[in-house]
Amino acid sequence: LIKKHRFYALPESAAAMLVGMLIGLIAKLASRSPADLAFLQFNPELFFFVLLPPIIFEAGYTLKKAHFFKNVLAIVAYALFGTLISTVIVGGLTYFLATAGLVSTIDASNPMESLLFGALISAVDPVATLSIMGSPELQCDQLLYSLVFGESVLNDAIALVLFKTFREYYDPESANLQGSDIPGAFMAFILVSIGSVIVGCVLGLACSFMYKHTALYEYPK
Repeated sequence: LIKKHRFYALPESAAAMLVGMLIGLIAKLASRSPADLAFLQFNPELFFFVLLPPIIFEAGYTLKKAHFFKNVLAIVAYALFGTLISTVIVGGLTYFLATAGLVSTIDASNPMESLLFGALISAVDPVATLSIMGSPELQCDQLLYSLVFGESVLNDAIALVLFKTFREYYDPESANLQGSDIPGAFMAFILVSIGSVIVGCVLGLACSFMYKHTALYEYPK
C-alpha cells in the first residue's frame, strides 16, 4: 500500500513494526493467560535458517554490483573498523556503567560480558534509512546509498564473528580473556572472517554455474 499510494512519509519497516505492535496488542488483549500466547512464541532457529537467508539473498541479488565493487575498499573499511570501534566503545561504556552500579544486569567483574553485549548491539541494520534514501522523490546520492547499504550488509557478519570469538573466551565465573589470549582471539576472528568469505564465494560460484547450465523444461504446446 505504501508503494502503491507513494506514501513515503512512513518507511516500510516502520509500517511493519506498527502492524506487529497492533497484532501483539490484539493478541494480548484477547488472551486470558500467558499460556494462550504460546502459539506466538518465535523460535530463533526459524529466523536464522528459514527467514534470514532469503532476505540476505534478495539484498545481494538486487545489489548494484558496479557501485558496490567500485567502493568495496571503503565499504569494507567502514564495516570492519566501524564495527570494531562500535563494539569497543559500547562494551567499554557498558562495563563502566556496570562498575559504577548503574547497570545491574551486566557482571561488573567480567569485562567479556560487556564486550559480548557490545558485539551484539553493534550489528546495526539501517532499513528505515535505506528505504527513505531509496525513494525516487529524494534523489539521494548513489555513492552515499552504496556506502550505507554495503556497510549494513557486511557489518552483520562482522558482528556475528566478533560475538562468536568473544563467546569462545567467555567464562561466567571469571574474566577468562588474558593478555596472552588476545593474539589467538584476533587470529580466530581473521580466520573465521576469511573462511566465511571463501565459503560464500564458492557457494555463489557453484549456484551461478548451476543456474547458467540449467534449462527449464518447456512443455509441448
